[in-house]
Amino acid sequence: MTSNSAGLRILIVGGGLAGWAAASFLREQNDVTVLERSKLDFSRNDYAIGVAPNTHRLLLEQGIEDSHLKATDLTYARSLGVGCNSFQIWACDAEGKLVRETISESLARFLATGDRRPGKPAHVIEEAKITAIDVVQGIITTEGGGTYSGDLIIGADGINSAVRAAVLSAHSGSVDVAGGAAAVPSGLAAYLCTVPKAMLRDDPVLAFQTGEKSGMAAFLGTHPRKRVLVLPADSENFQIVAYHPEDRWVERFTQSRSSIIKDVPTERAVEDFVDFHPSVQKMLASAITLDVWRIRDLDQLPVWHSGKAILIGDAAHAVTPHSGHGFNIAIEDGEALGYFLRDVTSAAQIPAALANFETIRIPRAHMVQLASRHLGGLLSEEEQKKVGRFDYGAFIAKVHGYTSAKETWEALKAGE
Repeated sequence: MTSNSAGLRILIVGGGLAGWAAASFLREQNDVTVLERSKLDFSRNDYAIGVAPNTHRLLLEQGIEDSHLKATDLTYARSLGVGCNSFQIWACDAEGKLVRETISESLARFLATGDRRPGKPAHVIEEAKITAIDVVQGIITTEGGGTYSGDLIIGADGINSAVRAAVLSAHSGSVDVAGGAAAVPSGLAAYLCTVPKAMLRDDPVLAFQTGEKSGMAAFLGTHPRKRVLVLPADSENFQIVAYHPEDRWVERFTQSRSSIIKDVPTERAVEDFVDFHPSVQKMLASAITLDVWRIRDLDQLPVWHSGKAILIGDAAHAVTPHSGHGFNIAIEDGEALGYFLRDVTSAAQIPAALANFETIRIPRAHMVQLASRHLGGLLSEEEQKKVGRFDYGAFIAKVHGYTSAKETWEALKAGE
């Protein structure tokens, strides 16, 4: 690890994956501070995250080796029902009869980064509860009157972003941002849990996932918006994501003012998937812990930056999880910021760099947002008619074909 003379003073709001990605790509030349409202706990094993080939390349270029990812290679996936998802797809009907197979590629999850990065490590401030953000002056105020000043504020603070509200407010009157600051409920909730690998191995319908071919299975029932996804979480456990209409949970979400309800009785999940194969019901009943997440995203934002602030990750383009690429495009955001700010040595150069960043990132993020809604059956009838049938192969080619901000920008300029 090498130290360097700091360039820009960068404040990153949010200590989630988007924030850490931005810090990693920006720390070599800049003085980076991360403000996180919570107490960070890296010992906790959260849910699995899919690392696609495009993001895998970017992580490798940052010096993260495959051994650091604690990943399970997904080479296959299976869909029991009438649809399919990513990776290698075994598509089967509700009784498990093979219908078709298709191929893609991915890695299964990314839990932590190594500490071998160029430049000075980011300064992390935990439990920093923000009360005000001045995007014009680049000043953040926290509870107790603490202030932090920077040449650039990066809003990586998720779907309920405070930085997004500040950015869009600064554009009020000049840009149509009506409703843009609010997360949009999809009408779906997802049960998330893990189950022991042994449970799948002992079930004749589920055992195919525990063999040499590692991947994801998608079980689909008669309801078009209900599906159960099953994929390896680690060597001993599988992760379950079970989508269901959110109707019975809306009041709880509203009362708790949270999009997560923890420690739900497994009986509730079994009741909601009573029309699925008995093996799927048994799997849900075997959950180690069971949470319910409200599935939300954002409508496309017209702008991501204002003054000295820029949005990335879910703060800019939260997507439903149906395409499995929300995390990956957030990592791309961090890499792109690093590219466009690489030669910036003064605050006066920042606006042009951010405008170029938006030029390549907004269309790509919106493409993934739209695809995720399409895959999840969340488009309106009018939208469905406009976009037509979803071409999964073309979508995967666009997503996985991404190499870097540099190549994307150079290709764009060459085509002008």
